[in-house]
Amino acid sequence: MINEKSVSTEENDSCLKKRIGILGGTFNPIHMGHLIMAEEACKHHHLSKIIFIPAYIPPHKYVNDLAEAHHRHQMIKAAISGISKFEVSDLEIMREGKSYTIDTIQEILNHYGEDSEIFLIMGADSLNELELWKNIKKLSQLCHFVIANRPGFKTEASARLVEIIGSANISDMERLMIEIDPVDISSTNIRKRLNDGVEIKGLVPECVEAYIKEHGLYYCRDVKKA
Repeated sequence: MINEKSVSTEENDSCLKKRIGILGGTFNPIHMGHLIMAEEACKHHHLSKIIFIPAYIPPHKYVNDLAEAHHRHQMIKAAISGISKFEVSDLEIMREGKSYTIDTIQEILNHYGEDSEIFLIMGADSLNELELWKNIKKLSQLCHFVIANRPGFKTEASARLVEIIGSANISDMERLMIEIDPVDISSTNIRKRLNDGVEIKGLVPECVEAYIKEHGLYYCRDVKKA
């Protein structure tokens, strides 16, 4: 069950086809690149809302300094505060275990109804991993894939992915691809800077930086100038 405090359905859109964006990940921590990607996807595809969904445990990668799930959820909540079309859900956190996208999308569809259109937003680097995702063929039938790419950068699906999900879904993905000016920000780099005592001003919202310092996340040390 989706936490009603985190994800709400507006009363006045019950008769309209909802275009819902989903942005998942570890958000360890959330940074400006995530927010820019969400804003661009929302604008380009006229989404009614975007739901940020932090993973409890990412299934395809190991993160040795993963902040506790409730901290990552709270940082997202702070980062998107005041942005009316952005919401955060703790459904993967409440489910615990490894967070598989197919399970999440099915839960979202159950909550909002089959008349909803789901747009799964991801960076271009995720395209290389899609063929490894759980039930990727079924997932491609339940939602649209929105790939955020760098301008002028050619991104192609692997032959294996084409074979699995079909050329029609690949064409849909290519049609929905958005271009975003490169943002040289990564959660990995932010954590390293914090561990090294280097400031992260401008890489994350100020409220997120304050939260990290308040709770001593990522071995945060006294900050020195970069």
